[in-house]
Amino acid sequence: MKKILLLLILGLLSFMACEDKKDEISPLIGTWEISNLGEYTNANCSGALDDTSWAFAQLFGLKITMVIMEDGTGTMTMIFGDEIEEEAPLTWDDSKSQICIMGDCLSYKIDGDSFTIDQPEEAFCSDDNGEETNHDTQSTCETSGNTWNEASCSQMEFTKK
Repeated sequence: MKKILLLLILGLLSFMACEDKKDEISPLIGTWEISNLGEYTNANCSGALDDTSWAFAQLFGLKITMVIMEDGTGTMTMIFGDEIEEEAPLTWDDSKSQICIMGDCLSYKIDGDSFTIDQPEEAFCSDDNGEETNHDTQSTCETSGNTWNEASCSQMEFTKK
């Protein structure tokens, strides 16, 4: 009798534990739309945020939407005006606070009905076509007639729809 009672209690407790996990749905799940875009004054993703480019992007009708599903997947859609420029699959991991878009994983910070993604970029050298070259210092890049791009960090802010 004690064994049956113990099994009944354990079964009830495991059922209640499963219920609690179901109630813990991530606040990231849902549809999000870009609400700000900017560059940090420092490459280490700190300091003031210059978001003047956001006003410019809005003039051209930039819209970025993320649909984040409960199963750890989703899509990001970028629209300029009336044309879809890019639709990319994404994955996300709440335990790591990361969103991965086409294999590029970035950390996010969620605060109520908005979240931000900081995107650091290392310095690089580009040619006249905007293609990255193999030059790894500013002097070798510029000596070759290319353009040196300093390290930077940008931020995207999304608001829940």
